Amino acid sequence: MDKKLSHYIERIKDSFARNTDINKEFIFFLKEKLKIADLDILSKNFEISNYQIDLIHKFIDDKKKGIPIDYILESSFFNGRKFIVDNQVLIPRPETKLLVDYINNLYLKKNAKILDAGSGSGCIGISLALDNPKILVYANDISFQSCEISKANKIMHEVKNYYLINSNWLSCYQENIFDLIVSNPPYIDKNDVHLKKLIHEPKIALIAEEKGLRNFRLITKQAYGKLKKDGILIFEHGYNQSKDVKLILKENGLHGIKTIKDNNSNFRVTFGKK
Repeated sequence: MDKKLSHYIERIKDSFARNTDINKEFIFFLKEKLKIADLDILSKNFEISNYQIDLIHKFIDDKKKGIPIDYILESSFFNGRKFIVDNQVLIPRPETKLLVDYINNLYLKKNAKILDAGSGSGCIGISLALDNPKILVYANDISFQSCEISKANKIMHEVKNYYLINSNWLSCYQENIFDLIVSNPPYIDKNDVHLKKLIHEPKIALIAEEKGLRNFRLITKQAYGKLKKDGILIFEHGYNQSKDVKLILKENGLHGIKTIKDNNSNFRVTFGKK
């Protein structure tokens, strides 16, 4: 058995027809998962262990199946921090940072209460809790497996002001309790062609009925009673859903409704006040 790392670097190039993205992912995998230093990666004579070789073989098998690098590494970076992920939660997306950035730029008084509804890995709520240590961040998710991942991330980041429960949306909370509710709910229509590229991510976290709008309607209807006066409800949604989400907020009594564009000039975040 050839134990030289350079042999496996060349094998990756040959196996994936010189796919530069997978080549880059493999180098990142070597650094992040196998903890191999840059100089050793460049060396022609650096040898690796049998255990590391087994992990490389698994990497090759996983990439042939199209498994995202985040699931292979069991981690993903969001808002400058590493989060634990697996195939029970969505991989954090760059556009979701719009939610965190907007909320971080608000004036959040001490002990302000924020809810992350449908928290998944916890990347939104934990980011807000770490960036704003004087506020109280509550979070929930209907998936027990997602809650376990979120708990692991809470422990890893040693978050003290983040409170998680296994629950569906907002029905378990008191009235007039939150200063802000944030949610990145499932919003993809079951017939959307983009789902073909997302086969490894949990469908429960992706798909919603009523052309992807069902969860916006459910959450908004419940949120009005849970928000304090002038409380804010803010959603991430699909690139083509801003008009529908704005209408849902308006029909449920919210005002001051605005949308925010992502880096591709698509309206991806909509919010309104009670």
